[in-house]
Amino acid sequence: MTPRFQLLTQADIEKIHETSLNIMENVGVVFSYEPAREMLKKHGAREEGHTIFFPKSMVEEKLKTVPSSFTLHGRNPEKTIEINTEDTCYAGPYGSPFVTDLDNGRRYGSLDDFIKIVKLQNDLENIDIISHIGCEANDVDASIRHNVMTYNNLKYSDKPLMGSVLGYEAAKQSIEMAGIANGGIDVLKDKTVIASIPCTLTPLSYDDKMAGAIMAYAEYNQAQLVNSLSISGATTPATLVGLVALQNAEVLAGIVLAQCVNPGCPIVYSASGSNAEMSTGALSIGSPEDAIVSLINGQLTKFYNIPCRISGTLSDSKACDAQAGFESAITGLMAQLAGGNFILHAIGIIEAYNCTSFEKMIVDNELLGYFKHIGRGVEVNDDTLAYDVIKEVGPQGEFLSNPHTFMHFRNEFYRPTITDRLNYDQWHANGGLTIDQRANAKWKQMLEDYVEPTLPADVDAELKKYVDEH
Repeated sequence: MTPRFQLLTQADIEKIHETSLNIMENVGVVFSYEPAREMLKKHGAREEGHTIFFPKSMVEEKLKTVPSSFTLHGRNPEKTIEINTEDTCYAGPYGSPFVTDLDNGRRYGSLDDFIKIVKLQNDLENIDIISHIGCEANDVDASIRHNVMTYNNLKYSDKPLMGSVLGYEAAKQSIEMAGIANGGIDVLKDKTVIASIPCTLTPLSYDDKMAGAIMAYAEYNQAQLVNSLSISGATTPATLVGLVALQNAEVLAGIVLAQCVNPGCPIVYSASGSNAEMSTGALSIGSPEDAIVSLINGQLTKFYNIPCRISGTLSDSKACDAQAGFESAITGLMAQLAGGNFILHAIGIIEAYNCTSFEKMIVDNELLGYFKHIGRGVEVNDDTLAYDVIKEVGPQGEFLSNPHTFMHFRNEFYRPTITDRLNYDQWHANGGLTIDQRANAKWKQMLEDYVEPTLPADVDAELKKYVDEH
């Protein structure tokens, strides 16, 4: 079992839960989307204007219908994954308007950049899920961009994918396109093939688009990461447990809405709160506060027995540098130790979610390899304790040539893909490249070696027709 870090006591978690229920019942959550208000009222909520007040009994009843696990199918069945409360899977960068690389610098993302990021996600061995927005395709008209991105995610990857949350209709279109690529829309009732991440409008509200997306994904029995990005000291109290209590109320309100629409529809509890940098008011994501909030959210979701999404290798740095390295190592490892089951932004993110770095995608994939290796734990038995081998070699002997070493080292040791472990002379002879330079060469080579997964011609044609019609 993967080791978990417990920051709070069970009594602390229960107190946060009760505070969140009190917020939902007595402060309320604003829903501007009328169909959402009508659905919630139908199931026992009270309405005043656009504010919905949730009885505690209603919230607790709906939480009981959330599944603790589900299968997220890839277009390639071999890449299908299980989402549950124990295992960890990783998804790529999400939502950045900018991209950067060592050759061309920082710029607005384009469709060409977007497609490259999809291809890299598809071939990086530690990425399980293709994010919907690896970067914004800013050169595509915003009214059709969500469908163009969904099409290219389906065309250039056969892993499980994420879809649009830009309102009920846009969400429905992503779902229907995923259905076309997975055997038809009718299969979706019994087959989860796409995930989404509808977000709160913090504090304590949902806009029309996100509430509509929640209802669409629930109707089609597709997965959603009901999410809040709360900012301590700005959109929530400055105390981190105050942030969590408010954020939890927001997330639970969205989960309750989804379960009112379709009891048992797949949910991932998603929260990514952090603090404001008080000298500027800007969000900080590479902070220790981000890691602390992740740890608390991990415990909360285990209390609810719901799969947990946490953001991964995050950094406020503006480059793939030492700051990006240590911030990403801390936030990424804490996400896993917190019990994160669906880790979004697992690679590539810098500049407080605003930029995707091609080099950092490669470096972070290495970090994920470290996390997976640490997370698998160790096996204790007579063979691994190796008493007989130690006795055989004895004092002042060597183990390098022992058969036991040859039997175990390939599985026991993590083999790096981009990290340098050469001695100085070997490193210098190979060009003396820094890790960002090696990562730059690797992502370019990966794109040269990329082989497009097969998308049947008739399915491709049907998807293109769907994009044209919508």
